[in-house]
Amino acid sequence: GTGGVAKVQLDRQTTARHLLKLQDSEEEPDRLALTEAIHGLLRVLWSGRWQVISPKAFVHAVWAHGGLFAARRQQDASEFLGFVLDRLDDELSPLNTPEEEGGDAKKKSTWPGTVLTDLFGIEQKQEVTCDDCGTKTVRTEPLLGLYLSLPPQQGRRKPVTLEECLDYLTASERLTGDNRFHCDKCNSDTEATKTIALGRRPQTLLFSFRRTLWTKKKGLHKDERKVTFPLDFDASSLLSGHDGGEEDADCHYRLAAIVSHSGSSPQHGHYIAWCRVTAWSHVSSVADLSRRSISDGGKWYLFNDSTVTPAEESEVLNAEAFILLYERMRGPETDDVPMVGG
Repeated sequence: GTGGVAKVQLDRQTTARHLLKLQDSEEEPDRLALTEAIHGLLRVLWSGRWQVISPKAFVHAVWAHGGLFAARRQQDASEFLGFVLDRLDDELSPLNTPEEEGGDAKKKSTWPGTVLTDLFGIEQKQEVTCDDCGTKTVRTEPLLGLYLSLPPQQGRRKPVTLEECLDYLTASERLTGDNRFHCDKCNSDTEATKTIALGRRPQTLLFSFRRTLWTKKKGLHKDERKVTFPLDFDASSLLSGHDGGEEDADCHYRLAAIVSHSGSSPQHGHYIAWCRVTAWSHVSSVADLSRRSISDGGKWYLFNDSTVTPAEESEVLNAEAFILLYERMRGPETDDVPMVGG
């Protein structure tokens, strides 16, 4: 098709293959398969030249390298998103040569992370305290978003809040009975207390809800309880384990997108999405994204297969939350400007 000039000009130096110096490498021809497919898709989206885009290259890349997702059948949206993010993170992680590692096989280098870490990265710190000796065993795990279970249902089914799901995730847990903790210092299984703290404040907060359950009575079924969520979310207390310094004290996020699933079973149904589309002005390069280039707070649209229609805020807040995506804001004084860059 034809159209106007691209809104953002991306040169060859922005490609992952160039940055990882793999232009002429034939050792791993498919190493960046998904990255290159998404890179091409983003270039087309940013160009603004087409009203409708069919992401065929991306879909074929998933079919070719998606393992479980290679099958052409309905998949769980949260699991698929997790696969895409993990695969991109793996592809963009540099590999050291055997000479650099002093070994025979390539290994991932030790480094702070990829662009996926900047966008979605959260650190989960699990601390287990032994009742007998008081020793604290700490394990830190990097995550690309949070997978949240809904709190156990008490009596009559009623809505739960996003905050309740987060509290359930971070609640302390007693390790007793068959679930006792093996303490290395005591060299035995002991009773203990486990706590979870979250750190690091990414540009985007990604929440996925575990709605697929299995019970002896119902078998495999979907948890259809309504989860209420805010348009604006203060994550300061949630991400309290962060050591970002004074300039990182503010931690406010605004809802940017929601994925919803219609259908009573996790094995079939239909996915739709609501997205907040922001009006951009004077964006001519990637560097401009860090400037005040948004003219308003954005408008909501419903994306239903090939149909896109305007949506009201009330529709979004009443949707069944399957995946929530929050965009970090700079602060109250620049409330409509998302945080882009370091």
